[in-house]
Amino acid sequence: MNFDDVLQYIGEFGLYQKRVYFLLCLFCIFHGMRMVVMVFTLYQPKHRCAIPGYLNDTFDVTSLEHLMAVNSSIPSGDSCHIYQPGNYTYDADNRPINASLEKCTRWVYDESVFVSTVTGQLDLVCDDSTKRSHAAMVFYGGFLIGTFLLGTISDYFGRKICLYLSLTLVVIFGTGLVFTKSFIAFTVVNFFLGAAVPGMFPSAFVIGIELVAPAKRTYTASIIQLFFSTGVVILSGLAFLIRDWHYLLVAITAPLVLFYLMWCLIPESPRWQIQKGRYEKARQTVLQAAKVNKKEVPSEILDAVMPVDEDEESIALYDLEKNEREREKKAAEVKEKGRLIDVFKSPVLFVRTSIIFFNWFVISMTFYGLNFNIGNLVGASMFLNFFISGLVEFPAYLLPMFTVDRFGRKAVHFGMLISSGVACLGCVFSIIFASDYPWITITLAMIGKFGASGAFSTVYMYSSEIFPTVIRNSALGMSSSWGRVGAMFAPYVAAMGAKAEGELGRSVPLLVCGCLVICAGMLSCFLPETWGRKLPETVNDAKNFTKIVKENSLLTKVNTDTDNSETSLAIENCC
Repeated sequence: MNFDDVLQYIGEFGLYQKRVYFLLCLFCIFHGMRMVVMVFTLYQPKHRCAIPGYLNDTFDVTSLEHLMAVNSSIPSGDSCHIYQPGNYTYDADNRPINASLEKCTRWVYDESVFVSTVTGQLDLVCDDSTKRSHAAMVFYGGFLIGTFLLGTISDYFGRKICLYLSLTLVVIFGTGLVFTKSFIAFTVVNFFLGAAVPGMFPSAFVIGIELVAPAKRTYTASIIQLFFSTGVVILSGLAFLIRDWHYLLVAITAPLVLFYLMWCLIPESPRWQIQKGRYEKARQTVLQAAKVNKKEVPSEILDAVMPVDEDEESIALYDLEKNEREREKKAAEVKEKGRLIDVFKSPVLFVRTSIIFFNWFVISMTFYGLNFNIGNLVGASMFLNFFISGLVEFPAYLLPMFTVDRFGRKAVHFGMLISSGVACLGCVFSIIFASDYPWITITLAMIGKFGASGAFSTVYMYSSEIFPTVIRNSALGMSSSWGRVGAMFAPYVAAMGAKAEGELGRSVPLLVCGCLVICAGMLSCFLPETWGRKLPETVNDAKNFTKIVKENSLLTKVNTDTDNSETSLAIENCC
């Protein structure tokens, strides 16, 4: 017997589980904010060189004298140079004729969008503009490393410990980031903040999903993504109200302290406690759940799964050790049957794996790249654009739920990618040829974000079913890593639009994303359909996947639902 048998008595997804799951989902809201807040904190406002020797210079011209000083010192349309001192003749607008230029070292910034940004405070403009992308990249690099480190802590010390350890680190480094005064300090703290973030959301999700029965895991896995999107939507409102990056970070960090009040309301995962032999604590959680759900668990069931007296516990511990030895034996057998490197030895699996990795990279880069590119869109407030981009994630995450079992994984995944790619390329033409109608560009950009968001759901599902069981978890972890690398490239892609001039320059990020997403979609056509097919168990099964006779689609669903670790990784990857 196991914990799933206990759930049949306390309820598959009763009031207790719903209450705990909701509290855990609240972590997701702040996780969503943290993952995209750099769109606002690293926003590049309009700027120009400060007038040498002019006290209280501002970006906005305040008087005729100020205007004349600007014209005599700053080249028109140039935000990085000033005129060199010299004896020049001046035109009617007080601009020097044939004057030499030199780079400036001080700037003034437009405060109509944000009163203060990291970019303005640290002068990350002109020759240092690439540092904005570096600052964002190190955050996602830290996220990649933290995923592995905190995942190990979760397995060894418990999900709840990892959850609150991550929460504590996010509060510490999130607060520390507010007080950084140099670029080096900002990037170092941002790296550690990125490394702390991945332990919070996945740990919260794993606790929630390990409290519910297998039949409810797909439902809970989908709902939690909506809380991530809720955080994105809320952040747009906070950024609109709070125009200073210091206070904006405080607004998404300070409320995390309230989660410490939930310590007694959020239990450790009973599955993890049983696995570690902590039966008494697991039994307390089960009895509490049964009480809230108004259910009763027979004592013989409790004693069989979570014994409390010494004789029964010693027997259970013996069984646990025996099961552990059996798992190690099976793991050794699995290692003999297949290793991750085996997928690169077979030409067929190498091609499929490369396509999956490329899809992860492109989807993640496009998802975050379109977020960072929000500031480059014209025609509407960036806050409104960001708000809409968060809203489109809701249907994007829900649509695959209702279509993958009707039209198949390949068709839905292909449709999401192609719709995203075509929309991004459509933005290029609308920016160049329909600049007077910015709503067309914004609409197409949101369709692109919709496709990228939906593809995040389908690529995980596809990946979890195409790799053989013997290497599935390791292959999924490697796939996820390529997604992280894609996120690291996203700021640089978006920066292309900020650096380039003119309408063609602003369309470069969308051109890059559109072409790569369409390539990913076309390559996905070479992947086999997994819908309704028996999942491959061995590397040899994966090689001959297209020859496997179609099984009842329900079998595939059960196989997918019963894999806890895969579902938890899916949520981690989506965020």
